[in-house]
Formats: sequence, C-alpha cells, structure tokens
Amino acid sequence: MSMSIIEMARVLEQMEESPEKLMFGRLLSELGNQSQERVRSAARQVSVPTLRDLIYQFQVVIEERKGETTKKLAEEMAKEGVSLEDFQAYLSSK
Repeated sequence: MSMSIIEMARVLEQMEESPEKLMFGRLLSELGNQSQERVRSAARQVSVPTLRDLIYQFQVVIEERKGETTKKLAEEMAKEGVSLEDFQAYLSSK
C-alpha cells in the first residue's frame, strides 16, 4: 500500500530527528529556494485538497514559531541594554 506525501509527512513528523525527517526538512528548504514559477508548476501536480492541507500545516507551524522571533528579539535587546519600558516608550512615540 502506497502512502501519499501528506501521510508520509505526518509519519515523518512523529519521528524525532530521523534521517528521513531531516531529508524532508531539506526538501522543504530547497522548495523554498525555488522560483515562484517552479513552485507553482510543482503545486499544479498536487490535488487541491492536498494543497489545502499543506497550507494549513504550514500556517500552524508559522503560528507556533512566531514566539521564536519575539524571543530572539527580546534576547538581542536585553544584550544591548534596551529594557522593555524603553522599547514600549519608543513604540508609543512612533
């Protein structure tokens, strides 16, 4: 029985740092480095329900990772000696 790409992705996601998971991540990274035309061309080969599921999964990850950026910015600001109050004052002045 063959598995769809989405089913394979779900199985690979459940694995910790398996070689398959790392390769899948590299594949997604490489896809992100392709031109819009190439990505669209590849997407046309995938069914609409599968594309919708992919979009949903990416949106979930984006929401989960928003905190990472905020945390990095906060750490960088703290290293530079910028307090939360200083930053809030700066934002409210703009």
